[in-house]
Amino acid sequence: MRALLADVSVTPDFSGLPPNVLHGLQHLTNNAAAVLMLISGLGIVVSLIMLVLASWTSNAQLSDRAKGGLVVSIGAMALLYIGVAVANYSGRLFQ
Repeated sequence: MRALLADVSVTPDFSGLPPNVLHGLQHLTNNAAAVLMLISGLGIVVSLIMLVLASWTSNAQLSDRAKGGLVVSIGAMALLYIGVAVANYSGRLFQ
């Protein structure tokens, strides 16, 4: 599992770009996946808090909405991970 997680990295080819654009794009690609993963993780945390709150208040509607939010957040994280893995694989495929 750990080797699978270490295998995911984003390394685009920026050759031919001006240095200031190159520097900005490198920072953007390094931070974009991390920010999206952080937002998805925050969605998971909020959904879990809402599930606990729904359990305490016995609110079935809040529980259903929190479960839906949890599924969406986990799905978004999985899609992001799969997208980065596919991009890395295809990048190595055409080198």
